[in-house]
Amino acid sequence: MTRFRASILLLAGALLAHGVAAAQAPSSPTTVLTTGGEVTVVADRIEQIGADNLVVASGNAELTKGSARLLADRIEINRATGDATAQGRVIFYDGEDRLTGQRIDYNIKTGTGVVYEGEARATPYYRIMGERLERLGESVYRVRRGVFTTCDDDSPSWSFRVGSGTADLQDFVYGTNASFWLKDVPLIPYFPFFAAAIRRERQTGFLAPQFGTSSRKGVFAEIPFYWAITDSQDATLSLDAYSRRGVGGSAQYRYVISRDQRGSLGGFFVHESVTTGDTRGLGSAKHDWQIDPGLSFRADLNAVSDDLVLREYQSELLSRSAQRAESNLFLTKTWSNWNFVGRAYWYQDLTTQRPVELQRVPELTLQGVRQTLPGLPGFLYQVDTSAVNFLRDVGSEGFRYDLHPVVSRPVSLGGYATVTPFVGGRVTLYSVTTTGTHTPLAGGSVIETTKDEPRVRDLVDFGSDAESRASRVYGLGGWGGLDSVLHSIEPRARYIRILGHNFSRLPLWTDQIDRIPKSSWLEYSLTNRLRGRTESPEGTEAERLELLRFVVANAFDFERGRFGNVAGDLLVQPTALVSLHADASYNVEGDGLQTYTSDASLHLSRFTASIGHRYTRQPPQIIPYFVQVPGTFNPGETPDKPSVNFLQGGFTWEVWKHLAVRARTNLDIRTETFVETRYGVDFKFDCWAVSVEYINRSRDSTGQSAEDEFRFSVHLLGLGNVLSSRLGTGVADSGPRFK
Repeated sequence: MTRFRASILLLAGALLAHGVAAAQAPSSPTTVLTTGGEVTVVADRIEQIGADNLVVASGNAELTKGSARLLADRIEINRATGDATAQGRVIFYDGEDRLTGQRIDYNIKTGTGVVYEGEARATPYYRIMGERLERLGESVYRVRRGVFTTCDDDSPSWSFRVGSGTADLQDFVYGTNASFWLKDVPLIPYFPFFAAAIRRERQTGFLAPQFGTSSRKGVFAEIPFYWAITDSQDATLSLDAYSRRGVGGSAQYRYVISRDQRGSLGGFFVHESVTTGDTRGLGSAKHDWQIDPGLSFRADLNAVSDDLVLREYQSELLSRSAQRAESNLFLTKTWSNWNFVGRAYWYQDLTTQRPVELQRVPELTLQGVRQTLPGLPGFLYQVDTSAVNFLRDVGSEGFRYDLHPVVSRPVSLGGYATVTPFVGGRVTLYSVTTTGTHTPLAGGSVIETTKDEPRVRDLVDFGSDAESRASRVYGLGGWGGLDSVLHSIEPRARYIRILGHNFSRLPLWTDQIDRIPKSSWLEYSLTNRLRGRTESPEGTEAERLELLRFVVANAFDFERGRFGNVAGDLLVQPTALVSLHADASYNVEGDGLQTYTSDASLHLSRFTASIGHRYTRQPPQIIPYFVQVPGTFNPGETPDKPSVNFLQGGFTWEVWKHLAVRARTNLDIRTETFVETRYGVDFKFDCWAVSVEYINRSRDSTGQSAEDEFRFSVHLLGLGNVLSSRLGTGVADSGPRFK
């Protein structure tokens, strides 16, 4: 019996030695040599089977090579070919990316493979699923019958599906035969091509088209394309079509030459073939160049085809109501005490068709800040000088040179106050002399008539400034988060007398220089300030806040023998949650309130609101340069009705984590007209959001009819504003959308 049992054991051992290697249960990682190099294998059980060098790892199996890691219930490795097949709870880590599937075929030598019924996850939230994911290289896969989303639910809230495509988990995903789904419903059943960036902000590809309709422009379609030209250049191009207007497009090109040079070019056009047959549009160019620390060049050029293109194709009220399209070229040189600016300025006046624009080509200014006067200790001087060439088709034009030096001497009165007498001279040379004015037969603004005869205005201005300051600190001991507050009272007074020759028959080109009357002006003000210092734990810096500022000012005009207006300015900001600013001007000679503005804002954790009011009864006026607080100037004529009475307000309220509502209105109280009102609702979820906005615009002064717009936008996590459907559109909405 003993010999029989021994024979059985010897026979079994021989069979195992011939066909199957003895099973191992390694307690540490095992290195397996393949044609693709060494791999590390860890498993509950590792077997080497047959002459074809097949290694089978089962039970919590893990294969590692470089940044690639494969986990499964069972992994078969062919050492001769480098092929590995994983089955059962398969997980493949491709660097930072994670793939799962029913089965993975992976070639250790080439790094290629196939994931069947797989899903790839790329940080922070991208998911790519497919019937077959073929690995082409590190983090790059060819996808068959794929699904792309950033949602975590099994049936994604939204997804793009492609017949075939390519996914670079470090860069982008794109595919053909695409569709867009909400849950299991194909919202857009077909579009030929889809592309989206992953992790990167800049990636060439089509952006989702936008559609809509407008009562003015009809059915609208916009097909945008983003082009990442290089790391320092990109562009957004768009084809636009309006059923009631025609076809056009927009473009925005951006570039960075160096750390000190960058700029952009942009424009919009539409060929209104359905209506007038005209081609209309707008364009802009910007360039910033910091040549050296004290020398810079700036260009900001803007042009429009006609006066109404902004009103008809822009969306925001500020752009729609623009009265000018301005262009500037600046060359600036700064020194420690001097500043030189060379400027070319021209513009298009959008309020009239007559060519009344007053261009400045060129305008040269040199300013010297207040500094020590050489040879006279304690004396200070400052200089303002300019040379401008004015050009205009309709109205006066010519050349003007202006020089205005001022010398002052601050004197301390025992530390309680400072008095600063000053004296200055001003010489202004004009190349023409005004002979009169006339009103055109066609109507419009009054036009100056001139003759080519130089005229020189010379004047002297002298006077004195006086100011003082008294303050006291109050300790709060942490009340309201403040350690202490500083209350200060700052009285100020200024008297200026202006005498000279040739104040009349001067062309009116710029108010502050060309309209300087003979004057004897006394202005005085009192400022109350309340500043706070926050508590500061050890090792931190205290924050200093301006909690309140109240200024009241008045003036007396000795030249006209009357008081100026009482002007007030108030700023209240007790915390970062609440702020209030208001200013007003009141005529003390019986005309009452002249102007006031007010702005208030409230910022809570889930609610923000703001409201502002603008009111004025003062006619258009020229405020002399020597008036420090403009509200104190009394022009002497006040109309019965206000020329401006405008209310602006808005709020945003996050009702709950998935819902926010917002509104904004602009009301012209004089005409009882809501110029523009917007209402919006935002629905926000984990991987998507929906924004709905309604806009109502009234008829404007140019005759543009009232307009209603409705906009609907879908925001997808990780893709920006990729899908949008709008009723109504504007070129302001057609800017670059970086993903």
